[in-house]
Amino acid sequence: MLSCVYHVVENESKASSSTEVRRQGPLGLIVASMLGIIVWLVFILVYALFWSSRFSLFQNVVVFLVSLCITALLIGIMWIVLGPRRYRMWDWSQW
Repeated sequence: MLSCVYHVVENESKASSSTEVRRQGPLGLIVASMLGIIVWLVFILVYALFWSSRFSLFQNVVVFLVSLCITALLIGIMWIVLGPRRYRMWDWSQW
């Protein structure tokens, strides 16, 4: 009985660390996306408190929309480039 358990543990320890990460899902990309959104929100807050009084309403709306588009673009590129490369082994049939 103990030898069976030992072989199972031994086989699990031989798995590469990248395979273990792939089995966990895209948690790293989710965390990075959330951090990107938080950084964008902090930028908008700092902008609104300190720099927005110098510009007109139209210019402030443009800064808001452009910064939102840049953030969404960076997060999208991150998912497109790193998602399939890192999580190719992820079994999406579980969802």
